[in-house]
Amino acid sequence: MSQLRILLPVDIQDRQAAFREITKAMIYLGDRSVDMNFISILPGKPVPLLGSLMPSEELLSALAVLEEDLVELINEALPFLENYTTKAVEGSVHKEILKYADELKPDLIILPSHSHSKVENILIGSVTSKVVEKANCSVLVLR
Repeated sequence: MSQLRILLPVDIQDRQAAFREITKAMIYLGDRSVDMNFISILPGKPVPLLGSLMPSEELLSALAVLEEDLVELINEALPFLENYTTKAVEGSVHKEILKYADELKPDLIILPSHSHSKVENILIGSVTSKVVEKANCSVLVLR
């Protein structure tokens, strides 16, 4: 059986929820041979001009901290997982997930489901629905 390439976006703002989501994803995958790839996204500024005001050193530092936190969380949630990749980027969450998926060519994207109000979904849209709609691979939404 060949390895499944999995992309698992992780929002570590709520560390407990992220821990549960990571472990739930691995329980779902069972004993399958997987190539795990994690991404965490620092939401970008809504106005591109404002994003250019943040010094690149500060942004790089924030992304380094985000990636360190991601690795720490993965190691806590999945101490048996030896080989995996992590990536921390800044930008629009759904766009960055889709961009990384285009690079990575995963067999499956696993997304946690987040509850938003109907108003929030209308105004900002659902990251999950945008990824499901536009991804070039299967998407599993965890509840």
